[in-house]
Amino acid sequence: MTSAKDQKEVKETTTITGRELIVLVIFTPVVFTWLFLAARIIWTATTSQETLENIEGLLTCLAILTVPVSGGLTKIFEGMGNGKNKN
Repeated sequence: MTSAKDQKEVKETTTITGRELIVLVIFTPVVFTWLFLAARIIWTATTSQETLENIEGLLTCLAILTVPVSGGLTKIFEGMGNGKNKN
């Protein structure tokens, strides 16, 4: 059994490993590029009929970028989930 004093001494800290840092450094620009491209496609398609008619290529580019983005986000969230206390 733990006393109240022992419970107060437990500190919740978050540490990041070198691998997680590398994943963040690599995938942060990819995620921002993906978000920018998606926003740009939506914005341009709503204002230009020509873009709307030829949107298949843009959506293909967005779909290709979705694979590394989802993989990177999975790795980032996987790393965050490992640090939880298991009491």
